[in-house]
Amino acid sequence: MTGIVDTLTSWLGGHTYLVVFLATLIDATAFPFPGRLLLATAGAFAAAGHASALLVIAFGAAGVIISDHAWYLLGARAGPRLLALYCRVSGLDADCGPRSRAWLERWGSLIIVVGRFVAAVRVLTWPLARAHGVRYATFVALDVPVAIVWTAKWVVLGWLFGERWKQASSAEAWWLGGGVIALVVIAFVARRLWRRRRPEPRAPREIAARASRGSPAAPPVRPHP
Repeated sequence: MTGIVDTLTSWLGGHTYLVVFLATLIDATAFPFPGRLLLATAGAFAAAGHASALLVIAFGAAGVIISDHAWYLLGARAGPRLLALYCRVSGLDADCGPRSRAWLERWGSLIIVVGRFVAAVRVLTWPLARAHGVRYATFVALDVPVAIVWTAKWVVLGWLFGERWKQASSAEAWWLGGGVIALVVIAFVARRLWRRRRPEPRAPREIAARASRGSPAAPPVRPHP
């Protein structure tokens, strides 16, 4: 991997925008690839005046968005089969598919935002997003701005810290991971509280049980002659 990084970094100097585009295109597939490393390096290049930070963000976000669309559109055509293949190749347990469906049923379109920052969530849920009600317009409205933010944070990290960006990215990853976890926990607690406050309809069996204990029951309705 070190040799690949060195080669790509050398190409980055002469073909900055193309390398950034290809790097994020591959990185967004969740395949092990140093896309974020190259984005931060491109940010350092931009800080030194060798590239435009805005163009780096634009090309990087374009690669991310194209790969994200591939996940969504492939999932719309063959979501369950794609997920089953990934679970089998990755050696995940048999609950991989049901767990992904449970996440989608619980979080809905919010899974697009979380998945952009957490690769495991993206791979396990996005292929099923269309089948679980996440329409294309909703996907685009969520994915495009989040992809730009995701790309910009790595470019800005490289711009600000230059040669020290590796140490900074480690600390930033902890903050980002903690922030995502906090948002998920807050959303979960809010959902539980809302469901607890909402009155639940009584089941017919419960009504019958109350009637058998002596609760007044409605008189039967007789048809008119």
